[in-house]
Amino acid sequence: MIALFVMLAPLVAGLILILVVARFAPNVQRETQSLTGAHADDRPEITSDEFKDLVEEIVGSLGLETVFSSMGTGGVVEMTLRDPKPLTGGRILLYATPVISGPVDSVEVLGFAESVRADMGALKGIYVALAGFSDEAKTAIGSTPAPVDLLDGAALLELVRTQLSPERAAFCAEHRGFGRAPGAA
Repeated sequence: MIALFVMLAPLVAGLILILVVARFAPNVQRETQSLTGAHADDRPEITSDEFKDLVEEIVGSLGLETVFSSMGTGGVVEMTLRDPKPLTGGRILLYATPVISGPVDSVEVLGFAESVRADMGALKGIYVALAGFSDEAKTAIGSTPAPVDLLDGAALLELVRTQLSPERAAFCAEHRGFGRAPGAA
């Protein structure tokens, strides 16, 4: 009987401690709120099909071959690419989302990094998010064993400008998520 008490007492004490902390701990704000007086971005969002076409154009202009491509809910584009360069080429996993409801958090980025690591033939992963990435996600990706590049909307716009055309970049700049609105401070 004493042995059962010795085994269960720490478990019960730990459970009580967890309940007390969960009840009385303050909620921690994870996202920064917009500044007072900041102007809302009234540009339209890019459509799912336009976003998929844009990603496919960039992939083609970079000389990558598409092995597999799919578009999921919300316009999320998942692609398996192949870099045909001898010796340095290989398979690349791409995940691109046009959703701009809020920055991508570290859980989603680390989940993608784990899928890149688990795919034994993958050279690297590329995660594109128009909404950007939280500071936690940017920090966490540096500690993963899988090489993953993070591209936010501004970086994607710069890639469009350098790899495609200034006209295509101007088209992208007319939509939310691709950096600041033209004329915004």
